[in-house]
Amino acid sequence: MRDVNMFTYTCTLGFPVCGIWPVGYDGTDINALCRSHDDKLVVTADDFGLVNLFRYPCCNPTAEWSSFRGHSAHVTKVRFLQGNKEIFSLGGRDQSIIQWGVC
Repeated sequence: MRDVNMFTYTCTLGFPVCGIWPVGYDGTDINALCRSHDDKLVVTADDFGLVNLFRYPCCNPTAEWSSFRGHSAHVTKVRFLQGNKEIFSLGGRDQSIIQWGVC
């Protein structure tokens, strides 16, 4: 199964995304993940109210990423829209939905 390319990828664990875990994060700090439909980006939602954008695959533990703050508490879900130009994130305690533009 190592070389099988899945249509979607939303698992926070696995070799192609092992670099999404910054130093100091425990196994519960990243709540959701979504790979873009063109297999170039991956977005994560974490317990600190951040939406994080990485290049895919993200196998390097020192991978660079961009973080975006919009939620006042943990983020529960992230998804790319078709076309990979927009991301939606769902907040936990703040119960908000934020639409992000991807450049």
